[in-house]
Amino acid sequence: MWILTIFISFILGYLTLSVSYYGLFCVASLFFKTTKYTIEELEAVKKSSFVILLPAYKEDGVIVDTVQNVLKQNYPKELYTIAVLADQLQPETLEALHQLPVQVIEVKFEKSTKAKSLNFAFQHLKEHDIAVILDADNHIEADFLLKSNLAYVQGGHRIIQAHRTAKNQENDMAQLDAISEELNNSMFRTGHQVLGLPAALIGSGMVMDFNIYREHMQAIDAIGGFDKELELSLIKDKTLPHNKIYYLNDAMVYDEKVSDAKVFGRQRTRWISAQIKYGVKGAPSGLVQLLKGNFAYFDKVLQFWLPPRLLLLGGLGLLTCLSPLLGLPYFIYTAGLFASLILFLTLALPRKFRTYKTLYAFRKLPLTFFSMLKALFNFRKGFKSFLPTPHQHSQKK
Repeated sequence: MWILTIFISFILGYLTLSVSYYGLFCVASLFFKTTKYTIEELEAVKKSSFVILLPAYKEDGVIVDTVQNVLKQNYPKELYTIAVLADQLQPETLEALHQLPVQVIEVKFEKSTKAKSLNFAFQHLKEHDIAVILDADNHIEADFLLKSNLAYVQGGHRIIQAHRTAKNQENDMAQLDAISEELNNSMFRTGHQVLGLPAALIGSGMVMDFNIYREHMQAIDAIGGFDKELELSLIKDKTLPHNKIYYLNDAMVYDEKVSDAKVFGRQRTRWISAQIKYGVKGAPSGLVQLLKGNFAYFDKVLQFWLPPRLLLLGGLGLLTCLSPLLGLPYFIYTAGLFASLILFLTLALPRKFRTYKTLYAFRKLPLTFFSMLKALFNFRKGFKSFLPTPHQHSQKK
């Protein structure tokens, strides 16, 4: 019996830590304030040169439209270059791209990954001040480069994560994915920045000093989750002039959200694989860095060891239903954790999502929960192949 008691105590302790961690940064995000600038202030800053990298693996359905969107920047044309990293694009797509004022870098690998494409591109690009990394489906607002340039030149930030948000919300699944994106922004970006910790990278919408990015990418050959390995590398590097990753909440990147359960499961399998990989890989160095005073690195590794929110929410819900079998105290405790998590997530959710549409979308939560469970059990697939997410929405909705 005592073995069961210890096991239950361990589980409850782990769940309590997880809810407390998420809760802390949910509450902290409420104190974040976005600094807005006038167009005159944005224009007054000395202009830097940009290269916008667009890795495109079989993205024939969206890449041309993405390039056309990025070409609409309110920024001197001679100061930014668009580089499409064309991996297995169709001939007609390549022909359409060659008609546009962009640099097309064709890549081909036995096993394609975003990291390989980016490292190959750096070998063939002339040097710029700043590199921007976008996904093939991403759209950006017209003042994106102006806002990034201001943060880089005037703010002195060398590693910047822009505000990625939903491009589409056409069904319940896409709505839930959009909500998840904004909760990530609240907890891992605004909440962290308020408490003086580096914001988390996402994998796209990243703006970095060209040489810093090229240097840190050279050692990365990840199949999935290259942004996690990059983030650990950046936070660990004490030679950087600005070791923190700055969250630029006012620079918008519109990202396609998953609208199909099957695609959702595939995407989450890749994400969970990366989380497990870097959680295990980073544990020893996380403790060493903590002893050296690098709490930011330890915090990042700790994130990998926490359950994804959806699994935590579903798991606590199931545990609350089963806990009466263990006794009233267990029921009260688990129900309190479950209610606390819901409260914290509600506080961190942007007001625009506090609608009846969101409540209606919650009917798909059980489906997404079981998709996450399946992804958890299939995480080894992410160690073997890239598992790219197919995109189809070319227009921002």
